[in-house]
Amino acid sequence: MSDSLHKDEKASIDTTPIDELRPKEDNVGGTYIQSRGVTGMEAIHAHVRRKSKHGRFALWAVAISVLISAWAYSLDQSTTSSYTAFATSDFASHSSGLASLSIATSIIGTVCKPFIAKISDITSRPYTYILTLILFVMGYIIIAFSPTLAAYVVGSVFAAIGANGLDFLNDVIVADLTPLEWRGFVSSLLSTPFLINTWFAGMIVTDLSTSGETNWRWGYGMFAIIMPVCLTPAILTLIFLERRATKEGLVNLASSTYAHRLATEAAAEKGFDAPKGTVEAPAVAVELTWSQKLRSGLAEADAFGLILLGFGWTLFLLPFSLEKTAKGNWNNPSMIAMLVVGAVLLVAYVLYERFIATVPSFPRRLLYNKTFMMAIVIDFFYLLAGDLRSLYLSSYTYIITTWSLQNWTYFTNTLSLSLCVFGVVAGLIQRWTHRYKALQIIGLSIKIIGLGILLNGKAATSSTGALVMSQILIGCGGAFSVVGSRVAAQASVPHQDLALVMALLSLWSSVGGSVGVAIASQIWAHFMPKNLRTYLPPTVNDTQVMTFYGNIKKIHVYPFDSPIRQGALEAYRLTLWHLLVPAVCLSFVPLIAAFFQTNYYLGKQQNAVMNVALDGTRVDDGVPETPAQSLTFKEKLLRFWAGKQN
Repeated sequence: MSDSLHKDEKASIDTTPIDELRPKEDNVGGTYIQSRGVTGMEAIHAHVRRKSKHGRFALWAVAISVLISAWAYSLDQSTTSSYTAFATSDFASHSSGLASLSIATSIIGTVCKPFIAKISDITSRPYTYILTLILFVMGYIIIAFSPTLAAYVVGSVFAAIGANGLDFLNDVIVADLTPLEWRGFVSSLLSTPFLINTWFAGMIVTDLSTSGETNWRWGYGMFAIIMPVCLTPAILTLIFLERRATKEGLVNLASSTYAHRLATEAAAEKGFDAPKGTVEAPAVAVELTWSQKLRSGLAEADAFGLILLGFGWTLFLLPFSLEKTAKGNWNNPSMIAMLVVGAVLLVAYVLYERFIATVPSFPRRLLYNKTFMMAIVIDFFYLLAGDLRSLYLSSYTYIITTWSLQNWTYFTNTLSLSLCVFGVVAGLIQRWTHRYKALQIIGLSIKIIGLGILLNGKAATSSTGALVMSQILIGCGGAFSVVGSRVAAQASVPHQDLALVMALLSLWSSVGGSVGVAIASQIWAHFMPKNLRTYLPPTVNDTQVMTFYGNIKKIHVYPFDSPIRQGALEAYRLTLWHLLVPAVCLSFVPLIAAFFQTNYYLGKQQNAVMNVALDGTRVDDGVPETPAQSLTFKEKLLRFWAGKQN
């Protein structure tokens, strides 16, 4: 796809009604649909650029507002991830409930991203913010008042959709408003609030987890208040900018062939020459009835296809975590039925996308995009291996260490802390070198080392130093890899496909993580009960063994040197080893895939295939020639901060 887009005639944008576009959609490198939301963001940037001082103020307002909402999101993730183990244990479903919840929220929460991407394209970014915020608040209210595990899972799904949507929209807006050379750095800044929240999240978790049996509920419920307060400035600022841009009617004709055609026809009627280059004109919208808008919106969002995909993966993966607690295990007809129906739905999704979908959620032009496909392979196996390691790691450290609850929470957040720090570093390196490929390869190699030091012979390590160092190295390598995949995928497509590519990369990454969760839960369910029975004292009966298997707090109450705690410690070390070995092996797959990506030049373009600026106008920013004279380090530094090409 990327090669075909270097020619202007193969990279045109069309805004005609969706029913007229099916033949064009199927042509690789053919005509693209310029959605209202995409054109609107280009118009906003054109408006900001024209207003100079006021425009810069507006951009700073957007940046601060988005960063505030990112802070609230990071506080949510830093604390609520620790409540999950306590909540599922209170419902006596720690081992099976934790895996089932992870799969359900991960798949459903991420399958919604292509929906959200399409909604933000065909409507607008700020109003999509409002929709996801409502789902977020609704989910946490349900969790806070959940009487059963089922209600807790339902609330978690709504909250996951809302939280994933809010985080996704933050990333989309950053990608809309930043050039490639700064894309990795600015997008990484959205994670920097974790650097602050990590340190006092432990105190919040400690207070809410020890002051009462059910206080974890308030740990969730408080975000139903915090998030709306923090997100309101971002929503209001974006609505204001969008209305100002709409009032001015700015549409860049370099990125809209439909608008260009209308302008050409209007010029011909007046006896003028057709417009050349960049022209600004009032936006032209096709009036549709509500039923037509609904049908067009559902078709463009590929609603039916994404429903098939979401239910297919969920039904296919859930049995692997439910099997151990289901009556009859794999002999239970429900387990087999879920597997079969899930597989059938996945096959149906492929056939529907290939032969029926008007606007496929995974169009063929992306399937033939080598860089984007390699980014999917990298992130798919990156998260598959990562979740094999991480699903039960917090439970593992809760049992095998003498850390306080606060220190345990600090350890749980160490990976996020490392990802944030090195994500910013990766963004700066990309800005300096204008490349991403070598850095990504280095990062994937570092991650393999981080996984390897968790192994201690034929058991997992219990060394505090090794555990902490592993978190840091995996965070460093992961940041270099994730930022690389993100920028590579965004650079390889035109602006119209930006949100979709971001959503699909996140979707298939999440599927990889969910596959890892399913495998991990199956391995855990196979080895842990047997290892507990083997290493716990004979005085512990089988009923108690299953109680310890289902509730980590029942083990933690025993003194660290007691036979029961030591027996559980050995069982946990041996069981985790069976998760770490395949994680290390699978981590070599993304390392190999990284060598096959296109090493795009990251310049001032919105993307690397059409060479257009953020407002859709043409920009000539190719690979710079090497300066004739050598520059000193000071000169290079000054050129770097001045935004010059190095």
